[in-house]
Amino acid sequence: MLYPGGKHTIAIVTLPSGEQVKGPLEHSDDFVIALRNASGWYRSFSRDRVKVELQDPLAAHRELLDKIVAADMHNLFAYLESLK
Repeated sequence: MLYPGGKHTIAIVTLPSGEQVKGPLEHSDDFVIALRNASGWYRSFSRDRVKVELQDPLAAHRELLDKIVAADMHNLFAYLESLK
């Protein structure tokens, strides 16, 4: 529940030529962005040469994790247990 799987961040890389490459994010740091394209090929790009857009379906969920304290989780699980 706290760390759901199955949903991946999608990277959309726009090359200087205007061509776009889209696929699941494989690696990201300050210098390089890498993804797998629709054909399954691993592609990496220097961040200073491309425009990068990330679509993270779990972004709101990740932000919420920073706000939840242990007492909140305890209360949530106690409530769910009471539904049995």
